[in-house]
Amino acid sequence: MSTISLRTTARPAEAHRHHNDSGHSLEVLLGRALTSDWSAWKELERRFGPLLLHTARGVGLSHSDAADVAQLTWLRLWQHGRQVRDPECLPAWLAATARREGLRVAISRKRYLLYADPTAEHSDGHRAAVVDVYPVDGEYEPSTERALSRLPSRYQNLIRLLMSDSCPSYTEIAETLNLPIGSIGPMRMRALQMLRRTPELATITPH
Repeated sequence: MSTISLRTTARPAEAHRHHNDSGHSLEVLLGRALTSDWSAWKELERRFGPLLLHTARGVGLSHSDAADVAQLTWLRLWQHGRQVRDPECLPAWLAATARREGLRVAISRKRYLLYADPTAEHSDGHRAAVVDVYPVDGEYEPSTERALSRLPSRYQNLIRLLMSDSCPSYTEIAETLNLPIGSIGPMRMRALQMLRRTPELATITPH
């Protein structure tokens, strides 16, 4: 996956280029960013870039793949940010999008890394469900949906929870699936490996 730059997509608004945006609310920053104000984009990246990288690494990606997923997540925000009805939920929206996109990339890779709960270190203690979700072609591509259907139900359920819009923590997933929390990471890696071996995905060439 090549790195995507928003610099060629959203040109900065000259009037705001030199503003100090560190004290602005998310509503103000998001609104300005979506009107091609590059300084607002830079502030959003400063605030939430580490969260996107951490979330993408948390689903088993290398640093370079995680960086690509972060860039793709910013592109999704540029494309669908006006559908985020509550800007204060933007961190959860970004995390859910990065997790979803990261898992799609992880499914297409041969190598996986094992990490702890990707939401644990960046939780503010009151994560909200992500109700502002950009439209996609169904929840998964048809080939991925067919591949998922070949997995045992517990692996299917785990992947669907990990890719769900509510972006549940590992604690919540463990409670939902009645599993020890320490088993979530290894199960996720086994599920991804099983997906890689399905006929629908086995022919995908890693980038």
